[in-house]
Amino acid sequence: MKNNSLHSVGLILIVLWSISAQATTYYVKTGGNNSSAGTSWSTAKADLQNALNVSSVGDEIWIAAGTYKPTLDPSTGTASGSTRDYSFYLDKNIEIYGGFAGTETLLSQRNSTSNPVILSGDIGTVGSSSDNCYHVFITEGLSSAAVLDGITITGGKANGSYSNITYSGQNYYRDGGGGMCNYASSPTLTHVTISGNMGEYGGGIENLSSSSPTLTNVTISGNTATSRGGGMFIHSPSSTTLINVTISGNTAGLSGGGIHNNGSSSSPTLTNVTISGNTASYGGGMYNNNTSSPTLTNVTISGNTASAKGGGMYNTYSSSPTLTNVTISGNTAASNGGGIYNSSSSSPTITNSLFWGNIKGTSSTIAGADIDNSVSSTATISYSLVQLASTSYTSGNNN
Repeated sequence: MKNNSLHSVGLILIVLWSISAQATTYYVKTGGNNSSAGTSWSTAKADLQNALNVSSVGDEIWIAAGTYKPTLDPSTGTASGSTRDYSFYLDKNIEIYGGFAGTETLLSQRNSTSNPVILSGDIGTVGSSSDNCYHVFITEGLSSAAVLDGITITGGKANGSYSNITYSGQNYYRDGGGGMCNYASSPTLTHVTISGNMGEYGGGIENLSSSSPTLTNVTISGNTATSRGGGMFIHSPSSTTLINVTISGNTAGLSGGGIHNNGSSSSPTLTNVTISGNTASYGGGMYNNNTSSPTLTNVTISGNTASAKGGGMYNTYSSSPTLTNVTISGNTAASNGGGIYNSSSSSPTITNSLFWGNIKGTSSTIAGADIDNSVSSTATISYSLVQLASTSYTSGNNN
């Protein structure tokens, strides 16, 4: 009898602990009140950062339609200093969902198309980018359990000098990651749009120091880098997983209009991805540098432009990506490799892929318009259709 009583008490304590440990949902809406608890729509908070600050690991934040702007400096956690340093900041694994009208009781009831949530860095004079935030969103130390879903990130302008913002013990430079900057951080982004941001490196997203986020059903468009990685810049040893992602209309002044991958461990995995209409001097669609060897499956790279080399893709310094079921078409390079340019011992492996209608210089009918290799590079091609390769340095079966 005594043992049964003790067992019952133990079960009760476990149940009570479980109830107390349940995650909390916080609510954010325009017109809310930061002094309120934020645990219902009627007590919703006005600022996203206020909700981020009070949340704990495992909590959720639901955001109603509207435009939200950073209100605090991550270095101090206060509304002080230069407003350009303000950003949304997060270093704990919580789940953030946009797309609510402000009445829902279930996550499944939201509609992010009808109820857009915009996180904007345009905090100064509206419409003038000169006083925008350097970063719209920065993260540190997150795992894939951290979720950002149903949100648009826009209006970041990381054009500062080579100086940094300090948050959670890490340095975030003011010249990269205008839309989002991840440091040792691998959040999960789903149904997110990153557009209209700018930086010297990574206009849309910059991944630093072992950051490997997962992007699913994401659009990265209309971002600009004055140097590298218009849409995304990935520093080794960081990488990224992209699934059902569109990277379009981004621009880089130097390399990687769509994506710039830098270093041996910056080898993202791309599945069902479209890279189109991006522009750079080198690697209009993608630039792979210093043994970066991404894996591409069911990817389309089309309509990208390089003012120098590698309209669709530029591989250099022993960068050897693997391409399977990839279409590279309608890209243009002024000098070499309308489709792909391989240099400095770079040797991609290409299987079941199509290269057609790419332009080298002003012609799509000269050798190297589709695949162009420097003397030290080869491309291993099998079961693929290549219209015009640079045959002197290409090996494999062209079918």
